[in-house]
Parts: sequence; structure tokens; C-alpha cells
Amino acid sequence: MKKIVTMFLALVLVFALAGCGAQGDNASGDGGNASGSDSESKIEKTVIRIAHGASESYHLHRAMLKFKDLVEQSGLFEVEIYPSSQFGNDAEMIESVKTGDLTMAIPPSSFLVDEVPALALIELPYVFPSRDAAIDTLAGEWGQKQLAELDNAGLHGLGYFENGLRHLTNSKKPVRTPEDLTGLKLRTMQVPAHVTFWNSMGSSAEGAPFAELYTNLSTKVFDGQENPVAHIYSQKFYEVQNYITLTGHVYTAYVPVVTSEFWNGLSEEAQKVISGAMDEAYAYQLQLIDDEEGQQLDEIANNETYDCEIIELTDAEKQAFINAAQPTLEKYREELGADVYDEFKKAVEASVQ
Repeated sequence: MKKIVTMFLALVLVFALAGCGAQGDNASGDGGNASGSDSESKIEKTVIRIAHGASESYHLHRAMLKFKDLVEQSGLFEVEIYPSSQFGNDAEMIESVKTGDLTMAIPPSSFLVDEVPALALIELPYVFPSRDAAIDTLAGEWGQKQLAELDNAGLHGLGYFENGLRHLTNSKKPVRTPEDLTGLKLRTMQVPAHVTFWNSMGSSAEGAPFAELYTNLSTKVFDGQENPVAHIYSQKFYEVQNYITLTGHVYTAYVPVVTSEFWNGLSEEAQKVISGAMDEAYAYQLQLIDDEEGQQLDEIANNETYDCEIIELTDAEKQAFINAAQPTLEKYREELGADVYDEFKKAVEASVQ
């Protein structure tokens, strides 16, 4: 019994000394306090859920992967990206941003004309003399003014990304003149100006969802369509189209948008992280396009499995398409207002000086 009591008292003494040691550690600021500090220093990351309509191989998606990498390095954000219209078409993605199901959508500018009507000017046929003029106009005062206008509609524009110069493809015949379009059934974007332009030259054009396009071309619902080279390549439209005419008729731009509420709720530091990452991702995207477009056309032209002819227009042939676009331009000058249209045209002209 004496041995048991002695052992019991020894154990009590050991635990008492251990307790004193732990208190000493805490008082010195090491050990226990350090683990508490780690817990308090953990920052809850903001999740940014991004959706767009392009494929995973398309330059826009790869630019967004660049954005994700840059933003997550800050430790402030976690980024999820949903390509290939997983959240529906562009109009549905914008609505999902407004309802909070998404943080960011990246639609073409034409899908934001309800919020900022002047954005319709970007996608008018042959309104820019070149791709460089389009890029400079959007980066300049006019383009930034339109982004600022989005805030009045509860959306915040984070910049512009490129979709690209659009070109015509079809499965029926070589197209070198506006007259060659007569009778062709064409799919366009769901943009009234695009439908008006193509129908004015004798084709039967209709706006239809992008996600269904390959199937609609392969089953001959449409004879042809129009898209940038990178889409023609990444979506393999050349497999079901025999002719690509490099018309370069419309420049299309993406506009990444979040809600103004989301943007204004971020700290100044977080806003700078996102803005800086957007700028770097955009520069990266433009470089991808510069590096890859010629190569993509070469691969299509030299593909032995699919017979697809690439047609480059002469200056005179292209001018015929530019002339054919003038009634559409005049129509939208009247609809949007001469002052709005002329302000835009001055910005375009200034970009090429």
C-alpha cells in the first residue's frame, strides 16, 4: 500500500511540473502561442468562379489559366474556371453573375448592349480598318469609357480580351465576292447587326448558339458560319467545311464582368491584384494569337484528311465586301445616334494616326 501511495504522489508531481513547463512556454511567446498565432493569421480566400463559352484549347481559356495562376499567388483568392458554356450561353452566364451563381462571365461585347448600347459599335462589319486599330481603340479613352458605363448597370468591366477577326467558312463553294453568298445558309452570332449584314448580300443568315455549331454544320442545318481562325481550328470546323474565306469582316472582343457589388466589396489591394493579373493575362493572350494563327491556317491547309481550301481576298475583292457593309453601318448610325457613332469613329481614326 505504501508503494502504491508513493507511486501515486510521484505521478501527481510529474503532471504538476509538466503543467508549469507548459505555462512557462506560453508566457515566453513560443510553443502554444505560436500555434494560436498561425490560426489567427490564416486568411479566408475569396473564391472567383469564372465561366466562358470557349473550349479549353482556345486562347481565351489559356489566358484565364494565366489569370488564375497570377491571382492565386497573392494568397487572397481561389479561382475556378468553367469553359465550354458549362453555365449556358453568354446571356445565361451574365444572368448567373447577376444572381451570384458565378463571380465572373466573359461574354462578347455584343451581349452587353442592353447595359451599354454603344458596345454594339465594336462588332459592326468593317468598322475597324485593322486588328491593331481595334485593339488601340478599346485600350483608349473610348473603350475605357464604355467599361465605366457598365457600373451604371450594376456590372463592372475588367477590361477587354480578344476573340478576333471573324472569317467566313462554308461547305458549298468558293466565296470571293458578295454575290457568291447568294443562297448560302449561314450561322452567325446572335447579333442583329451580323444577321443584317449577311442577309443584305443575299445569304440566309440566322443567329444560333455556338455550342451547337459543329453539329449543325455537319448535318447541313447551315452551309457555313463565320468565326476567328482560332475557333475554326480549335472547334475543328474545317472537318465539315470545304472553304475558308479570310474576310476579316468583324472584330469581336470579350469583356470579363463581375458585379459592381462584388468589386466594391474588395479591398484596394485585392482590386489591384485582379486588375494587374487581367492586364498580364490579356498581354499573354495577344501573344498566343500572334504566335499561333498563321500556324493554325497552315495546318488546316496542309491537312491531308480534310479538304479545306483557304481563300485570301485581293484588296479589290475585300473592298467589295467593305462597300457592301456601308448600308448596315448607316443603319446603326441612325439607330444608335449620329453623335454616338461619330464619337466612336473619331476614336477609331485617332487610333491609326
